This record gives sequence, C-alpha cells and structure tokens, in this order.
Amino acid sequence: MEKETQILKPFTTSFLKDFVLVPERISFESEEVLGLDKELSQYERVVLNPDIEKSLLTKNEILASFAISKAENSALTIEEAEEVYNLIKSNPSFDFIKDKIEKQKKLTKKDYEKLEFFNIVTTFKKLNQENISLNEITPEKIKEIHKLLTQGLDIFKNYLPNFTVYKSGEWRPGDDIRVGEYIPAPHEMIGEGVKELLSYLKKERNVVSLAVFHTALYAVHPFNNGNKRVCRVLEHIILRQLGLNKNNLYSTSYYYHKEKERYYKYLLASLERKNLNYFTSFVLESVVLSIISVVKTSIEVERGDFIKKQNIDENVRKALHPLIKKREVQFKNIYRESKGKISRQTLVSYLKKGVDGKILNKREKGRNTYYSLNLSLPEEGIYEKWITFAKDKLSYIPDDILLA
Repeated sequence: MEKETQILKPFTTSFLKDFVLVPERISFESEEVLGLDKELSQYERVVLNPDIEKSLLTKNEILASFAISKAENSALTIEEAEEVYNLIKSNPSFDFIKDKIEKQKKLTKKDYEKLEFFNIVTTFKKLNQENISLNEITPEKIKEIHKLLTQGLDIFKNYLPNFTVYKSGEWRPGDDIRVGEYIPAPHEMIGEGVKELLSYLKKERNVVSLAVFHTALYAVHPFNNGNKRVCRVLEHIILRQLGLNKNNLYSTSYYYHKEKERYYKYLLASLERKNLNYFTSFVLESVVLSIISVVKTSIEVERGDFIKKQNIDENVRKALHPLIKKREVQFKNIYRESKGKISRQTLVSYLKKGVDGKILNKREKGRNTYYSLNLSLPEEGIYEKWITFAKDKLSYIPDDILLA
C-alpha cells in the first residue's frame, strides 16, 4: 500500500495557519546537514591548512556582509566593500556619513550603499561577540537587530528618489507593502506571528525548522524595509546556535547572492502558494553546498600554491591556471589560456618539462592530450564523497560548486 503524503500546517495563528509543509519532499533532513557540518569540523581540525583557514574566515566575513547588502540590489563593488571593511577594522566608531553632512556635502546612492554595508558588518561583529543563545532571541531582539542593520539609513529619504523608509527597530505600521503580487500579513498580526515562529523554532531546534522559520518570517514581512537582511542575519546566528558553522567558514547569504534568480524564484513560490517547502529546501541546499564549497576552495588554494612553487616560466604558470579548478585539462584549453603569449611549440616543450619533472601528468586519448597536476590531496576524496551525496539529493548543482 502506498504511503500517504503527510501535509502539515505547523502554525495556528491568523495568516500563518494557511501555510503548509510536506516533510518528505524537503531536500535534506536535519540530521544529514548536521552530520555533514560535523565532518567539516573534523576536516578543519585534521586536514585544513591553518593559513587557508585564516583566509577563509576573513573572506567569509566580508563576503557574507557583501552578499546581504547585494540582496537589496546594491551597486556596491567587492572592492568598495573591502574598503569599508578595512575602515571598520581600523576605526570602528568612524561615522563617515556624519562627517560628510558636517562638511555640507550632498549624500549619494553610493554613500547609502556604504552605510548599509557598514551596518551589516558592525551588526555581525556585535552579535558574534554577544554570542546570543537561541532562547535570547525574542521579538524585541529581532527589532534590535533591525535597528542595528538600518540605523541612519532613513536620512537618505531626503536625498534618494522612491526611497522606502525603514522605521528602524519598529514593526511595519501599515499594509501597503508588496512582494511582487504577494500580500504580507496584516500589520496587526505581526507581533503574534513572530512570537509563534520563535516558539516553533525553539521547540524544534533543528536545521529544517530554521529554514521554515526563515521562510515564514519573510512571509510575515515584519518590517517596512530590510526584511531580507534581518532574515539572513538571524539565519546565520541561529545556524551557529544549532551547532553548525561554529568557526564561520561559510555563508548561506553568499550562496543566495550567487543564485539570486533561484533565490527569488523559490521564495516567491513559497509565499504565493503558501507552501513552505520551496524555500525551505532551497535554504537547506544552500547550507549543504556552502559546506562543500569550503573543501572545494581549499583544494583550489592548494593547487594554486603548488603551481606557484614550481620553477617554470611565468606565462606557463598562467596557462596552467585552469588546473586549479579542474582536475584535468585538454591541451587546447591550456594553450587558449596562454592567450598567444607563448607559441604552441614552446608550450608543448614547457609542458614536456613539467611531465619530465613530475610536476604534471599527461594522458592521451585519441587525438587529444590532457594534463593534470601531479598532486594528490586528501581533500579530493572528501569532496568526491560530499558532492556525490549532494547529487543524489539535488536535481541541480551550480557549476561553481562542481570541481571537474
């Protein structure tokens, strides 16, 4: 007899009670995601190069904040984000907006985007230092997080056209906000809805319930502006409170940024159909593939360092760059990477020296010749195991997660 599909309605308060959840159709179970993160912690402890780990930590702190700012269609570049990040590190109390106003300079869209990023970075730092527990996350704490993320931004209503005010640290006061065609919860129901969502999360305390919480909180849309920022920062904090990403090596927000089109597709599908599954599964996908990307990045760094250490012509070194992201590359693609800076015959000669010197492996198949680095890394076995697990669960994996 075929098993009947279980359709749950996890919430009882007005508005939220219409949302459904079908557990068997969620891409990953909480235990699977937690198990993968525990394996990452073991890998980090035993295998991960400390220099690479330090680089990942810094990179993730910048990229997570940058990705959250990009969720709001910011035009801020990664270079500008790094500039602001370094400013915060050197002088965290510096108020560049106040300084500009005092000099009677007109504020611009770029100033807005820099302040937005500034707020995100400083909020992350503050919350990480506080190390707040799941039980300490209350409706008032969520309002405080919104205030931290949006402080000072409403001044731009006097400078930017079509500006949606934030009402920093306050629940949305009206019902004129729309997400596409979706109509969020009536503003009178926000407080009650947020309380139930927090109660649900604290009772369940697992990764799936966090993904459901993220989806439903955005559905309620508690703030006039800045809801995505609040949801993503909360997700980051709560993941760590659930025992995942303890050392801050990865960021679901950066995955959302890279997969922005799919992010909005599944978020809107969950909202419009009142089906929590679509975005819940996407959140879990983002956690799993973000974990795998840590090992992938480590492999790429190790391969890059291996090439840098070789006593070879600089043009050849650059031509070998594809071997950082791919295990094996066809000769014609290596030649293409040289961009005409060395002749075909010279490249053949250099590659032969690389093979003779045990730097490269050469494989011929028909008329084609392939090269790979003569480098074996323990991370490669871990990566293959994890990516196989992900492929069994997901119908789509982004190319930049795949290590060919």
